[in-house]
Amino acid sequence: MKNLIKGIALLLLVSSSVGELQSQKFVRVNQIGYLINAPKYAQIGGLNAYRFELKDAKTEETVFKGSLPEGKRWNQSREVTQFADFSAFQRPGKYYVEVNGERSHPFMIGSSTIFKEFSTWTLKAFYLWRSSIAIEPQYATFNGTSFAREMGHPDEEVFIHSSAYSETRKTESTISSPKGWYDAGDYNKYVVNAGITLHQLFLAYDMFPFFFQKQRLDIPESNNSLPDLLDEIKWETDWLFTMQDPNDGGVYHKLTTKKFCDVSVRPVDDKQDRFVVAKSTSATLCFAAVMSTVARTFKTFDEPYAKAALDAARKAWNWAEKNPEVYYFNPSDIKTGIYGDNNFSDEFFWAASELLITTGEKKYYDKMDFFRQFETPRWNACNSLALMSLIWHLDELPNFVDTQLIHRKFFTLAELLYNGYKYSPGRLSLKSFNWGCNGEIAINGVILGLAHSISQDPKYRDAMFGQFDYLLGMNPTDYCFISGFGSRSPKHIHDRRSFSDGIAEPLPGYLCGGANPNQTSDCGRSNYPSIAPARCYLDDDCSYSTNEIAINWNAPLVLLTTMIMNSFE
Repeated sequence: MKNLIKGIALLLLVSSSVGELQSQKFVRVNQIGYLINAPKYAQIGGLNAYRFELKDAKTEETVFKGSLPEGKRWNQSREVTQFADFSAFQRPGKYYVEVNGERSHPFMIGSSTIFKEFSTWTLKAFYLWRSSIAIEPQYATFNGTSFAREMGHPDEEVFIHSSAYSETRKTESTISSPKGWYDAGDYNKYVVNAGITLHQLFLAYDMFPFFFQKQRLDIPESNNSLPDLLDEIKWETDWLFTMQDPNDGGVYHKLTTKKFCDVSVRPVDDKQDRFVVAKSTSATLCFAAVMSTVARTFKTFDEPYAKAALDAARKAWNWAEKNPEVYYFNPSDIKTGIYGDNNFSDEFFWAASELLITTGEKKYYDKMDFFRQFETPRWNACNSLALMSLIWHLDELPNFVDTQLIHRKFFTLAELLYNGYKYSPGRLSLKSFNWGCNGEIAINGVILGLAHSISQDPKYRDAMFGQFDYLLGMNPTDYCFISGFGSRSPKHIHDRRSFSDGIAEPLPGYLCGGANPNQTSDCGRSNYPSIAPARCYLDDDCSYSTNEIAINWNAPLVLLTTMIMNSFE
């Protein structure tokens, strides 16, 4: 029945893309809401209006009104955009914005509690991503719907692929490699993408330890001595430990089946053999960076675990120095995600920075070349992850470190992102719309929020809010891009768990990839509602190019949301 409903929905979409555009609102807002003291804007697209009104959602009475600035054409959305500024209005309640008779979705104005459930479930999404464990209803019920499932992929017997052969671990021998998170919409686990994901979650704890010490996620470990965020992180780092060859320190690139299973296969029914595949320099350095962070974060909670992590990080670093150019390519019989890279200077820079922060040892600083390009970090461009860690720990660094250089490099990056926001007709700090651009928007918001935390310059805070508002609905697609939240959110995320579970509603709390005009063959060009880059988004299971989910997109959203909630405290 679920597949039949989806088929009918797609047929209706094909019959009239114009209807899809007409169903989108011309007045777009953060569909969850705005903090009382925060900047508050609504995006007006294609109306070329002069005035706007803010109205009480219950009484429909006008509570605030203002003039609209002259519109600017935004080539990315192919429309003239205007922004209604109602920042001065600070009365808690539920409202909507109206322009020329066109209404926005309703939203709240209030304290940080309006984001409490959102904050919980965007982080709890990682619990729902867990492999090697049954997801139980008492931990996985959202708005009355249980997303419980049987355990899939115990990974207690994982084969050594021929590409990972060594004298001590021969082809077709087995290792145990349980736990960890499914990477995205598939059931495989990738070390490289775990790296950038864990960086963002560890930075969240670094910046807001008291927030996370109080936050309760209701996961199986909630009653132990660790904050729930660190419990969830540990589920992934426990798996990462198993991906290092203890004999030489090198790290396997991924744990995978030979090919993706069909999207209709539940985790418990995916019985394909699973393999660890070739060691790589990129995976080993990402591992070293993460384990360095584990060592300093877990030291006060579990000293033996922290020591084991630092030992593992050092061994990984040593292996990478001896093997600086081991590139990863899929062997001929492996057809899953590659996470390939042809330049490891950024991974060396990031791993050295984390080892420096944790150990204070000069030998790691001596390996760091700061005369490089810093931009929005991605899984294959880690330079700025190092910069983010270094700037936050600046006061803890040894005397031999040029802290002024780090400060200058970080704020050059922050200013670049701020100017992107300031001069964009869409008030968006993004170079181009591409695969996973929503994750880039989230991490840009994080960098801007980090700049505000350090400098207290409100311009960075305001730009941070702009990126957050975009993701939650203030954008030309009129979608709040996080499943389960907002008036209009994705219903058909590209994810095997969600597609195969027989539940009409999607798994909650997931940030989808976002608008992407560069890859539309997945569902067919004619099925996408617009060729405008900022509108080229399709809420359908087939659209892995715009509607897939991934751990490295949710992690910066968790940190960005935490920054938003703590921005006026």
